[in-house]
Amino acid sequence: MLLDENSTIHFAEFQEISDTMMDGYARFIRLGLPGQTVALAMLGATVNLYRLFDMHDELPDVLRGLASQIEQGEQKSN
Repeated sequence: MLLDENSTIHFAEFQEISDTMMDGYARFIRLGLPGQTVALAMLGATVNLYRLFDMHDELPDVLRGLASQIEQGEQKSN
């Protein structure tokens, strides 16, 4: 949905929860966990979230789409 440029939902709608989650992950960094460990935990949380909503089959395509955007240098702030 966020990859769809015609989506009516804007990333700003998720700002509050994103801030809360980032505060939690920033706490891990302050406690001395390596950034790679925190990033892996974030990816694990994403996988769990997709499983929670029974959408885990869609995740590889979403990740491929994001990887393509990153590789092409076209990261968008959706």
